[in-house]
Amino acid sequence: MKKFATALTFAAALTVGAAPAAFAEDAYPNQTINMICTHGAGGDTDYNTRLISRLLEKRFGVSVVVNNVTGANGSIALTQYKDDKTDGYTLIGTNAMSLASNEASGLSDFGYDAFEVISVYGKQCGENLLVRADAPYNTLEELIAATQKEPDSITLGVAMGGSSYIAGLIMQMDNDAKFAMVDAGGDGAERMTSLLGGHIDVTIAPYTLAKEYIESGKVKSLCTLMSERLPATPDIPTAVESGVPNLKIDTLYVLLAPKGTPKEIVDKLNAAVLDIVNNDPEYKEAIMNFNFQEPYALNVEDSIARLKEQREHMMSYAKYLQ
Repeated sequence: MKKFATALTFAAALTVGAAPAAFAEDAYPNQTINMICTHGAGGDTDYNTRLISRLLEKRFGVSVVVNNVTGANGSIALTQYKDDKTDGYTLIGTNAMSLASNEASGLSDFGYDAFEVISVYGKQCGENLLVRADAPYNTLEELIAATQKEPDSITLGVAMGGSSYIAGLIMQMDNDAKFAMVDAGGDGAERMTSLLGGHIDVTIAPYTLAKEYIESGKVKSLCTLMSERLPATPDIPTAVESGVPNLKIDTLYVLLAPKGTPKEIVDKLNAAVLDIVNNDPEYKEAIMNFNFQEPYALNVEDSIARLKEQREHMMSYAKYLQ
């Protein structure tokens, strides 16, 4: 009888001890979420991170505070927060191309699998290869031919180690382009300023940043680096169509959590993101106006597969980057 009573007491203690954990899981989130954005305020990664954060805040009824921790194409923030607390209250907003290109170039010694992947939840409007309106070339083929005729005379402004640098490298390795590549800043807006000011001849920047200059006739886009044409600019060809088959850069926005964050929390966040992206009219209107793309989000498994695909593409050029 005494043994039976002891067993009951032990079982009751286990039940009491388990209750708070189950309650905490059901109650998540119940305090402020710290969202780390890996890129600077005003850019495309920042915009997408802040938009999804604001709508997650409405969905969960808790504050989601965005903090920009910038530098080294996002690698500073990613390094600083990848081993942060795993309670679901530290999340990271970045873009998949930074993850892949940083690892390929050696800026980071880790990739997406150093984190818990919550969701790929959006597509950039696409990086464009841009020149000033008075440039003598109107296609990517003509530009590459010009670099071959006068090697190192045409300056391509890039973010060293970033996706724009890798794009330049692909053109050099696959099509024998002979640019003089120079560091023109990690932010697309900086590179646009350098292009307009005549400090560089060519650069790569998102269509969002280039749109007003293209429409005003100050610059022209020779191609988009996306794998498909942007619906908003059906007359701008892809780099693949322009003769550089491996120049495919689809910048995807992604939410991450520190490695070890419980699956239940990751799944709950993913479900919320999918619901917002697929069903929230406020989100759709904002994203169409900024990204010029239909809303796009993936579940956890498909997000991981998409990140793996991008990583493998970038890593195929790693030996030329490091």
